[in-house]
Amino acid sequence: MLADKIRQLRKGNFIIQVEFARRSGHPVSTIHEIENGDNQNPGFFTLGDIAQVLGVSLDELYSACKKV
Repeated sequence: MLADKIRQLRKGNFIIQVEFARRSGHPVSTIHEIENGDNQNPGFFTLGDIAQVLGVSLDELYSACKKV
């Protein structure tokens, strides 16, 4: 699941949600909703920003969705 993959990568990089939100340029509430699965369809540019902060490609993030 995308939410789990993002949370796993963020925690693996030892980044707290507040810092992650700051780096991505998105509100903490948005990051929280994505990681909790409340927002199951985040926008393309939002995912691009998240991937950049995590140091991964969009393909890597989307691969988590395909394994469901």
